[in-house]
Amino acid sequence: MRYIVVDLEMNRMDKKYKEERQICNMEIIEIGAVMLDDSFREIAHYKTYVKPQFSESIGAFYEKLTGITTAMVEDAPVFEDAIRDFLAWFKADGTEVQICTWSDTDYSQVAHEMKLKNYEPTKEEEEVLRDWYDFQKEYGEVVGFSKAVSLENALLYAGVDFQGRQHDALVDARNTAELLLIVRDESKREKALGKAIEAMQEKEMGTSLGEMFDFSAFLAN
Repeated sequence: MRYIVVDLEMNRMDKKYKEERQICNMEIIEIGAVMLDDSFREIAHYKTYVKPQFSESIGAFYEKLTGITTAMVEDAPVFEDAIRDFLAWFKADGTEVQICTWSDTDYSQVAHEMKLKNYEPTKEEEEVLRDWYDFQKEYGEVVGFSKAVSLENALLYAGVDFQGRQHDALVDARNTAELLLIVRDESKREKALGKAIEAMQEKEMGTSLGEMFDFSAFLAN
């Protein structure tokens, strides 16, 4: 079994594409992923920029958020070529895989963008795409959170600092993979998240996290 932890960065489509924005109002501009073995250790990585087709430039907000400029995507592959290359990357050896993302928004983006751009996945690609897994949901169920939390905060509750620049697709994927290892390894989960889980079990869900416990103690471990 291989685990593919993937993260996407996106840019908003230009307003003039009114009909297209009814299907999908964002476009992927970066794909980042890490491949993990069955012990959740990184054995390979993938990163590509993607050239948007329904916007003339990267919006100022998204450029600041991601660090991706218009010049950086100018010669990048378009969505159809990038997603085909990405799917081929981890299916090359035929090993069974599970794709993990932090929330289900990345899967939704890919599905809508495929529809917008008339991408016809192969039968094998369809099978892979159906199995995308929402790791954020699993994390929330393990800890007992009723609401979604950011990746940065999820790592904080586990006593781990976010490594690198946020909203870099490969960096985000690697940080998600670090959290996946903690959650899936029973001994690591108990050590890193035991206090958070215990606090959530003992307190009413309406109580703020700050009132439940002192996160600084986790970071000192």
